Amino acid sequence: MDEPRTTHMLRRGDWLKPGQEVTFGVPAFLHPLPPDADGSRLTLARWLVDRQSPTTARVFVNRIWQAYFGYGIVNTPEDFGTRVEPPSHPDLLDWLACEFMDGGWSVKSLHHLIVTSATYRQSSRVTPQLYAKDPYNRLLARGPRFRIEGEIVRDIALSASGLLNPAIGGRSIYPPAPEFLFQPPASYGPKVWKEESGSERYRRSLYIFKFRSVPYPMLQTFDAPNGDFSCVRRQRSNTPLQALVSLNEPELIECAQALAKKALAEGGNTDADRVTYAFRRALSRPPRADERKDLLGLLDKERHRIAEGWVNPLELATGKDETPASLPGGATPTQLAAYTVVSRVLLNLDETITKE
Repeated sequence: MDEPRTTHMLRRGDWLKPGQEVTFGVPAFLHPLPPDADGSRLTLARWLVDRQSPTTARVFVNRIWQAYFGYGIVNTPEDFGTRVEPPSHPDLLDWLACEFMDGGWSVKSLHHLIVTSATYRQSSRVTPQLYAKDPYNRLLARGPRFRIEGEIVRDIALSASGLLNPAIGGRSIYPPAPEFLFQPPASYGPKVWKEESGSERYRRSLYIFKFRSVPYPMLQTFDAPNGDFSCVRRQRSNTPLQALVSLNEPELIECAQALAKKALAEGGNTDADRVTYAFRRALSRPPRADERKDLLGLLDKERHRIAEGWVNPLELATGKDETPASLPGGATPTQLAAYTVVSRVLLNLDETITKE
């Protein structure tokens, strides 16, 4: 505007009753605006990232730290006020903030600095004595260990199974969800939720469409926040419902079936090799001897149950009572069904969905 509009205090908040005129400015206990300040948003933005305004950098590095360790150096990322718990390592917070500013506010450099630090690369194993002294790892005496975010729970299953579509950008997607959620009285609907098919069905969880009034149920079960408020810190829970979802949610069942098919096609010629292959895809490490023995025992047990007629192998292998469209060479529907059970176990292990 050529002539900036005037702004007034409003009597009792009534815009029809303007009171004293006010001008732009910042709280007096903070550093002042530059002498040539014109009251624009650009001026305010430059003031926020000024070297004399370290709170911005502190808040940002604290949130990045929280993403890696589960807890921020300041445990209340939404509140840096004087009435909250003080930083666990104030000097570290200030040093990271200075490094961030001196590095040209490079987020990539900040990530690199944290993940290559000796603190982050520690083992996350904890002794009973250390746990009793520091259950939340506020002293940083061990590496971080916590359940990953709901979006990554789904992405890990898609990645391990080979179904993940890694394309970047594009429209939002509509993965499988109960139809009743988008109809009255469950929502203010009816709402459009056209379930995806093909590779779009397996896009990263970042692209899942969210209604404010109807959160995607799988992500909500794993503590993803609603879309109607800002959230800078997620709470993590451990409920039986999460296990129920990860074992039975249609898309995660498809992941188990795909992992089973991949193990049969690419895992080797023996059961031990195939189980090891599937295990490494899910957990990023080879199984121990006792773990391999348990999984091979489960595989053998499921084969016997299928042979005795307790389970329909076609339904278990495909989700429908029909022959699989494309079986790996030499594999049978019974094999695919048995390996699907083993794959469900692997995708539901605590270690699979835990960062450590």
